[in-house]
Amino acid sequence: MSNQLQKPFSDIIGEKSSVQKMLKLAWHFAEAKPETVANTIESKSASALILTHLLGLMTSVGMINCRGLHSSAITLLRAIEDATDCFAAVGINGNAAIKWNKGKLKSSDAAKIWTFVSNSDNANSSEYRKMIRTSLNAYSHCTPEQANWNIYLETIAENKCKMELNTTPMVININAYFIDRYLCIHIFELSEVVKTVYSKYIRENSDLEKQINDLQKNIEEIIFEFLKFIGKEKLDIMTAPELLRIKR
Repeated sequence: MSNQLQKPFSDIIGEKSSVQKMLKLAWHFAEAKPETVANTIESKSASALILTHLLGLMTSVGMINCRGLHSSAITLLRAIEDATDCFAAVGINGNAAIKWNKGKLKSSDAAKIWTFVSNSDNANSSEYRKMIRTSLNAYSHCTPEQANWNIYLETIAENKCKMELNTTPMVININAYFIDRYLCIHIFELSEVVKTVYSKYIRENSDLEKQINDLQKNIEEIIFEFLKFIGKEKLDIMTAPELLRIKR
């Protein structure tokens, strides 16, 4: 077996990790259904509904990534981004919640609403959301970029390797690592959105606010360590990292 592979579920992050604790806190908001900053019935209902869907997507990606089904995991990332944009928009804007309940709010329009409202003095946020959505476009359809996440490199001689299809499937270490870190970055971003959408509820529960802030600091350290490891300022997942080893 290639040293780039490992058995499914052999490297599971425990419930004590900061990322898992933050996910558990996020589920608390879905269950508690607090008032949103938009302060409308439609916003409160839609926010809880979308957040539950979003957390389900994130949990699913983690599970199938640990199973070695990397192209399936990567496919769900665009759905996660869409749900995040809709969650933020309906939580901040009552009219957006009404449109979403009628099935008339596109996620691309939702992204424009919440990045403008929450970061009107920071154009970089809007551009960042646009960049993320663009980078995940290749995973919205059945594409080579998507299916290539199931390919690994098998060394057959010095400076020589061959491509193999992961049909067992095993976990392709570097691909699984990048997907896991994407989820880590996204749960940090989601925690920021939650703090905005449910700001009043969080202010009224100081212990909860402290928990979120402390976990964010820990998750930030994980993210910075990862970005230092890959030598970049932002995570790029447009190409399966296992295949990028060919160029090294």
